[in-house]
Parts: sequence; structure tokens; C-alpha cells
Amino acid sequence: MKLLIEQLTKEFGDKKVLNQIDLELTTGVYGILGANGSGKTTLMRILASVMKPTSGRVLLDGEDIAVLKEQYRDLIGYLPQQVGLYKSFKAEKFLLYIASLKGIAKEEAKVKVAEVLELVGLGEYKKEKIGKFSGGMKRRIGIAQALLNDPVILIVDEPTAGLDPKERIRFRNLLSQISSNRIVLLSTHIVSDIEYIAKEVLILKEGQLVKKETPQKLLHGLKQKVWSLVVQQEEVLSFQRNYRVSNIIRLEEGVHMRIIHEGKPHSRAKEETPNLEDLYLYYFDEEESG
Repeated sequence: MKLLIEQLTKEFGDKKVLNQIDLELTTGVYGILGANGSGKTTLMRILASVMKPTSGRVLLDGEDIAVLKEQYRDLIGYLPQQVGLYKSFKAEKFLLYIASLKGIAKEEAKVKVAEVLELVGLGEYKKEKIGKFSGGMKRRIGIAQALLNDPVILIVDEPTAGLDPKERIRFRNLLSQISSNRIVLLSTHIVSDIEYIAKEVLILKEGQLVKKETPQKLLHGLKQKVWSLVVQQEEVLSFQRNYRVSNIIRLEEGVHMRIIHEGKPHSRAKEETPNLEDLYLYYFDEEESG
């Protein structure tokens, strides 16, 4: 299975939100990293077939999804940032309702709803009202509805925003578990969500795809760009003005700083092993601060 994106462009008025994106996706998890306004959600909405591009096309195994229409929609599952949940519905009833909207036969729907509730760890809560669920449980109901039609392409947009660390880990493990025979696209700005499960990371910046590599290759590209240094309190502001500082820890011997910089920022600086947080800061620090 192959999803091919060719010269994909989306404009809103004079603004190009996506600019000639070329991309090839096969089975596995892809993490999409980008600052706010980078085009992540727009790309996801086009791939989920809820928005049309201004130009360019998306091909599934050589066939244009604009031609496939419903055939393509039957193959995808989509979890947007905000999914409409009926708080007065019990979990099981809500999923049965969504299954009917997706055209799944009644008896098949009962079996499928039971399966996805168990898969997302909510089987014992099937008779509970969604309004009583925690944020993490609501996101799991969201992924359950996206899986009802057993999609081969799963698109999830900022799925762990607002979740506590335990729920984030549970959610990303779930995505990893179900990715063995699917294309899974995970859009996020929380880099730890994709550090261990993405086979490739896509970096979107100002509507353009600037990198598509394995996490290992991306981190290798930061070699000799991540440093640690102990300074005195009075030096902190100067370093913050002149360098990208990702971490500051005040200890007895001084202030420990983690610095992202192309060259050694100080003779006492020590090279550090990069992580994806360093990568995010390297590409997006100016956008976030601007």
C-alpha cells in the first residue's frame, strides 16, 4: 500500500498554507512535526478527504483519491483535534451510532464496537456516559470511532494535547500497536509522542516539507549542535540573548544550560547527545517566539 502526495498546495486567499508538498507514505507510523501555523492540520484534513487542495493530488496505489471518493473514505479513519462527542451517550451507544453513520451493518457493528472498546482499554466502561470520562478516555473513544471501519489509513491530529504523561504513553503505545498493517499519520508538537514509535518524521515549516527522515538520521544531523555549559547567574541573560537555550537548571555549582548552536558556544561547553526536543527547537524556535 502506498499513499503518494504530488505537488500538494493549499491557499486561503493570498496565503499559501501548503506549498508544493511531495511525499510518499507506506505502512507504519509517520510523525508530523511543526509549529502552529506550519500547515499540519491542513495537510491532515486534505489526506482525510474533508478538504480539497488548491492544486496537486493524492494517489492511493496509483489512483487519485478525488476520483475514488467514497471508496477512499471507506479506507480511512480520522481523529481531528476536536472530535464531536455526545456527553449524554454511553460509550457503547455512541460507537454504535457512529458505526451506523459509517454504514456498518447492525450485527457487524455490535461485534466491531466490542472489539474497539477492548482495544482502547474501555471495555469495562461501555455502559458509562462519555460526559464522565477523563480527557484521556475521551481521546481513546475518539480513536475507537476512527477504527470502527478497520481503516488502512489512520490520521490523528494532535491526539495527546492536554493529556497527562501516563495517558500520553498509553495513547502512543496504542498507535504503535495498531500500525503493523496501516499507514498511521500522527500530527503533534509534543516530540516525545513520536520519538520512539515513528519510522519517519516529517518536518513542516511555513507550509513546506523541509525534512523527511528516520528519527535516528534527523538526530545524527544535530551532531555538534547541542551543548551543555555551567555558567554563573549573571551570565545567564547574555547566553539567552545570543543562543537558543533549551534548558536551565540552577544547582549549587552554577547554572546548567543546554544550548543549541552550530558551533561550540564557549570553550567550557561539552557536546551532548541530541534528542527530538533539541530538533524541534533547532527548526522552530524563531517561529514560536515570533
